[in-house]
Amino acid sequence: MVWDFFGLSDDPEATRRFDLGGRTLQVLATPGHDAAAVTFYDPWTGILFTGDTLYRGRLYIVDWPAYSRSIDRLIEFCGTHPVTHILGCHIEMTRAPGVDYPVRTTYQPDEPPLEMTVQHVRAVRAALDDIGSHPALRAFDDFIIWPEDDD
Repeated sequence: MVWDFFGLSDDPEATRRFDLGGRTLQVLATPGHDAAAVTFYDPWTGILFTGDTLYRGRLYIVDWPAYSRSIDRLIEFCGTHPVTHILGCHIEMTRAPGVDYPVRTTYQPDEPPLEMTVQHVRAVRAALDDIGSHPALRAFDDFIIWPEDDD
């Protein structure tokens, strides 16, 4: 598992360093979308790479409590590190608030920018709080909370 590679399996709350050979990234475990999900932070650029954990689109959540904790960890991390941009792995939303492209759409001429801000992480936290402890599918301006059945 990816957590083993980065040394997160023994302590998923830890932040590990990964040397790329003269450039070091920080790695955080951010499960919820997937049990092995990680987020990378590049202190040189201030970019936080969140993969499928956070992006403008359908945020598929398999483990609601783990995802909620991951969002809290990202907020805490952003509070102690200069974050210039947050980059998810792709975009599924249109520029119209709350409107996404259909699944498997390959032509998306009106999508918002890939880069996000710390405010987007806070917006996800507010959305999770608004939904409460019973996972529910809900559209918000820049993302859609999309709980998945983990069977």
